[in-house]
Amino acid sequence: MPSIFSAILLTVIICLVYCATRYELPEKIYRSAINMGLKTVAGIGTLYVILWYYSL
Repeated sequence: MPSIFSAILLTVIICLVYCATRYELPEKIYRSAINMGLKTVAGIGTLYVILWYYSL
């Protein structure tokens, strides 16, 4: 389970760095990074649940 939390933290950091290279205003960077991070974590979580369901 700790590897999942590490992956989520790494995903959020990558989203923040990626958005920082695209935008200049800090508010736009944070808003975009949070949006992208939530979408990415939701997608990874959905895949995790699907794989967990089929492994039963």
